Amino acid sequence: MAAPGPLFQRLANIWRLLSLRSDVDHLILELLGSFSLEKIYADGDKDSYQTLVVTLLAQLNAIFHLQRLTLPSENLQVGWYLGFLVSWEVALRSVEFVLQTVLEGRESLWEVESLRGKYLAEFLLSALRVLALHPKAPANQRAKDRRDRFARIHRSLERVFDSYPGEQSFLLLVCKEVTDSLRTNPDSLALPPGLRYELPNIASELYPLPDCLSSQNVSTIVPSNGFSEDWLPQFLALRDISHFVVGASVQYVVNRETRDMRLQASSARIRNAVLHALDNLRIPGHISRADLISTFSETFRTVLPETPGFVRRISSDSQFDESEMDAIEALCSRLSDRQLIHRLSDREMMHSLSETTRLIALLDDPSGQFRAARPRLYAMNCSTCHLFGDSQLRNLGHFKFPPDTGENSEANLPPNSRCGACGEAVTVMREVSLARHTWDLLKPLEPNADTINVERHLPTQFQQAPPKVETGMTFQPGYSNILAGGPRLRDAGPYTTCRGPPERSRSISQTILSPISPGAPQISDPSRVGSSDSGNSKELIQAMLQKLDTGKQESLSPLEFAESSTSSQNRFEPTSSSIPIEAASPTRSRIVPMIVPPEKGRSRWRPRFGSRKESAGASGDTSSLSSATLESQRLEEISLKVLTTPPKKTSRGKIAKHIYVYLSQNSTYALFWNQTSIYIWDLGTSPATMSRAISAESTCVLAAVTKIHLAYIIGTRDQKLTLRIVNLIQPSVAAVEYRMSSSLWCRSITICPMENYVVVGFDNSIVRIFSTTNSEEPREDQLQTECKECQPVETLSFSNDGLVLLASTRSPKSGLIQVYLWRFPYLIFEEVPACRYQVPLHESEDGGVSSAIYRSGVGGEDNLICITTWTQLGTPILVQPQDGHRTDIRTEISNRQSRLGNRIQRAAFSPSGKELAIVNNKGDLYKISNLNSSPMDIKKIATSKELTAKSESFAMAFMTFPDEEAIVLSWTDFSKGTGFIKKIPTSLYGGGPLVLSTTSVTQLTQVIPESPKYELAADNKESQNLPAELISSNTRSTLNTTNRLGVAKNSFF
Repeated sequence: MAAPGPLFQRLANIWRLLSLRSDVDHLILELLGSFSLEKIYADGDKDSYQTLVVTLLAQLNAIFHLQRLTLPSENLQVGWYLGFLVSWEVALRSVEFVLQTVLEGRESLWEVESLRGKYLAEFLLSALRVLALHPKAPANQRAKDRRDRFARIHRSLERVFDSYPGEQSFLLLVCKEVTDSLRTNPDSLALPPGLRYELPNIASELYPLPDCLSSQNVSTIVPSNGFSEDWLPQFLALRDISHFVVGASVQYVVNRETRDMRLQASSARIRNAVLHALDNLRIPGHISRADLISTFSETFRTVLPETPGFVRRISSDSQFDESEMDAIEALCSRLSDRQLIHRLSDREMMHSLSETTRLIALLDDPSGQFRAARPRLYAMNCSTCHLFGDSQLRNLGHFKFPPDTGENSEANLPPNSRCGACGEAVTVMREVSLARHTWDLLKPLEPNADTINVERHLPTQFQQAPPKVETGMTFQPGYSNILAGGPRLRDAGPYTTCRGPPERSRSISQTILSPISPGAPQISDPSRVGSSDSGNSKELIQAMLQKLDTGKQESLSPLEFAESSTSSQNRFEPTSSSIPIEAASPTRSRIVPMIVPPEKGRSRWRPRFGSRKESAGASGDTSSLSSATLESQRLEEISLKVLTTPPKKTSRGKIAKHIYVYLSQNSTYALFWNQTSIYIWDLGTSPATMSRAISAESTCVLAAVTKIHLAYIIGTRDQKLTLRIVNLIQPSVAAVEYRMSSSLWCRSITICPMENYVVVGFDNSIVRIFSTTNSEEPREDQLQTECKECQPVETLSFSNDGLVLLASTRSPKSGLIQVYLWRFPYLIFEEVPACRYQVPLHESEDGGVSSAIYRSGVGGEDNLICITTWTQLGTPILVQPQDGHRTDIRTEISNRQSRLGNRIQRAAFSPSGKELAIVNNKGDLYKISNLNSSPMDIKKIATSKELTAKSESFAMAFMTFPDEEAIVLSWTDFSKGTGFIKKIPTSLYGGGPLVLSTTSVTQLTQVIPESPKYELAADNKESQNLPAELISSNTRSTLNTTNRLGVAKNSFF
C-alpha cells in the first residue's frame, strides 16, 4: 500500500481506540457534557467558541463514522452487536443538541461557512444514516413516533437555514433532503437488496472486499434509465460503499496484516465504478454535481492518492482543519484514558492479572527487585527440572542465554555446573517459553492509572480557562484561574501531608534552630493536618492543592524581627536526635547564630528594595528598558554575614567561599546556604523574612526546598552521603534520613511539586527517587548501561504540575546532550530522542547543561522541552517531544550572533506555561512568549549580576505572591555577605493577572511600552497551535524499567 497520509493516520488511531467499544453511549454523553461546561467560559469569545463547536462536531463525526461501519446486516443476529452500537435515543438527542447549539450560537458562528458546510453537514449525514439503519429503534415507538422525531430534526434544520441565509454547501442541502425523506417515511432510505444482506461490518474482516462491493454490483445501484426520485437512497448507498472501501484499508493497517489482499487494485476498480455511477445519478437542479463528485473524490483520496481532486464551492478553513486534528488527538487521549479506568474498575480481574505477572517476575528474580523488562524462566536438566530466572542467573554472573527465537531454546552450561536447588550436576538449561508469552500478553493489560487519576483533578482537563477579573470589579477568590498565577484562594483549606507510621528505623529528629514566627510558615488550620494510610488519595488531593497558594504567611514586622533577635535565643536550641547519625557517636547540633539586620548608622547598606542602583556586578544593555520600568523592579538586599563567618568548631579543611541560592518551584521560599548552615527566607513578605535556620552538622553538598519539605545532602571525606528530608509544616515530625550505600557522588537534586518525592542525580547516569514520607528503599534508574563510566546527571527538574520529571546528561567526549523523561508515578523512564542535541566541547568556557525543563501542553498546545547550556555554541532550543520539531531561541544581531547568547544561567517556564524566562551570562533577563508561534516574542525586561561562569550562587524562578505573579532573580555576594532579590512583576509585560484599582491602571498605562503586534493579547487569548502530525503518546516504552537500589547478590548457586 502507499504511504499513509495524515488523514489516514487519524482514522487508524481512532479505529484502534474506538472500534467495538461497549461504552459508546457514555462517551457521547461525556463529550456533550464537557462541551456544555466549556461553553460557560467561551461566551463572548468568538474564536474560542468556534473552536469548541468544531471540536465537538469532529469528535462526534468520528464516532458516528465508525458506528455506521459497525451496523450489522439484516441476516445477522442483532443481539450480539448491541453492546457495540450507540442507542437510537442517544444518537437522535445528540443530533438535536448539536442543531440547537448551532442555532443559539448564531452571533459567534455567522462568519464561519465551513463549520456548517463541512463539519456540521458531515456529522449530520453520519448520524442520520445510523438512525435510519439502526436495527434497534426504541420498542415502544411506532412508525408515527419515529416520523415525529425526524420531523423535529427537520424543523430544527430548517431554522438553521433561516438563521444562516445565503448559499449552502452541497452536504448541508443533502442533509435537508434526508430529514425531509425520513419525516415522511423512516424506512425510505434503506440499502439496496444486495448490500442489505451481504454488507460486512468491523466485527469481522472487511478485506478482501466482498462481492457485494465489487465494481459489477456497484454499477447496478444507479441504472442508466432510473428515476430522479430514487437519487437520495442511491447517493447514500454509494457513500456507504466509499466509506467501507476506506475502512477496509484502515483495518488492514491496524491489524498489521501481511497477506496480499490486492486492496489497492480492488479499491481503484470500485472507485471508478462509483464515479461512473455518479454520472448516471439524476440529482435535483439545486444540487451541484461538481460538489457531489468532489465529496467522493476526497473520500477516495484517503487511500488512493492518485484520485483527481476537485474544489468545492465552500471549502474548509485551514484554521479549523488544525482544530479538527487537535480534536481527534484529544479524543484519542480520552479514549485511551477511559480504557485504563474501565480496566482498573474490574478489581477482581485486575487482581488476578497482576498476581500472575508478579509471580512470573518473582520467579525471574527471587530477590524481589523486579528489574527485568521481560522476565524469562529456565529449567535445568536435573532430575526434578528446577526453575531459575534470567535475572537470578545474571546476578550470579551467568551471561550465556538461549536466543529469543524458537520455542525450545536451550543453552549449554559451563562444565562442572550444579543445580542450586538440589546440587545435581547440570549441563543444559532450556527456556520455559510459556512464562515469557504469558508475560507478553498480560503485562500490557496491567496499566498504571495514577497519572490519569491526578490529571482528572486538575483544571487543565478543560480547554477554556475561567475569565479574568475585570478591573474595578469586586474580586471573588473562588473564581480565579489557579493556573494563571492569580490571587490566592484563601478558603482552599490546609495542606494534608502523607506520613508513614511513627516507628521509623532510620528517621531522625530535625534540627530546626530558628523559626522566626511561631510555627512559621503556618497553614490556615493546623489541626486538620494529620496522617493517613491512604497515600494514593492523598496524592490526588495534593495534586489539586499544589496549584493553590495558601493565604499570606504570618510574619513579624522588621522592628519585631530586630527585637526578637536579642530576646529569643532559646529558639535556636536544637532538639535531640531520636536516632544517632553514626552508630558510634550520637547526632549533635550546633547553634547557628542569628542573622542580624544591618545597623542604621552604616551608610554602606542600601535600602531593602526599590534601590535606584544595580549591584556592583550588574551590567547589560538597558537601552530597551525605560526608567519607569526599572523603578517597577524592586531590588532588595538581605544580610548574610553569618554565612561568611566560619563557625567556631569547624572540621579540618578549607571552607568554600560561596553562598549558594535555591528558589522554590511551588512556594515563595528561597534557600541561602553554605557547607555548614542552611537559611530559609520567605520572599512573600515585604521585606523578606527568615523562616528557618538549620545546621547541616557536616558538609552540605546540595539543597532544595518546596512549600512543605527541605531536602539537603551532607557528605564526608570518604564520600559517604546522607540525604535528609525535613517537614517545614509540622515541626514535631521527625526528619527522614537516607544513607547512601554507594560511593557515587551526587550532582543534582530536585523535589516534586506534589511533595511526594526527592530525586537525586549521581555520577554514572544514576537517578534515585526517594520518598518524602518514610525511609523505604529508594527506586534507582541507570539512564545509560552501555558504558563503563557513564556521564553524570547534570540537571533534574519537574514540570510545574509535577507530572513529568526530566533528567539530562552530556557526553564528556562528544558533547551530546540526552534527555530522559518519567511520568507520574515515575516507575518507567525513557529517552526523548527528539532532544538529542550535539554541542561541541570547549573546555575553557564549557559549563555543560544549565537547564532542561518541561512544559505540559494546556489548551490544545503541544508539550515543550527547553534546553539551555553554558557553552560557546549551544543555542537555547525549544523541542516538541511528540513530533521532534525544534526551534532556536535567538535575538538576532547577525547570522552568527544573538543578544541572548549561548551562555545561559537559568531558564524557567511560567506557571501557566505561556511564557519562558531566560537569564544569560550578562545577567540580562529575557521573557519569551508565543512559544508555539513563529516568530516568538522575545523581550529583555531586566538586568542583574554579570557572571563569568555558571554559578550556583545565582537563581531565577517564577513565584506567585498574594497580589501578583513575578519573576524572581536572586544572587549573592560573598565578599559583602549580602543577598540580592529582584522581583519583576509579569503583569507589566503581558504575563499573569494582576488585580489593580482604577488609579493603578491609569498610572501603569504611562509606563508600559507599546507591545509588538504578535505579543500575547490583553485578553490572554492563546495563540493558534502549530500543525503537528498526530502521534500517539500513550504507548509505554518497555526498553527501560525501574531498577532498585542496593541489589544484593543471590547465593542460590
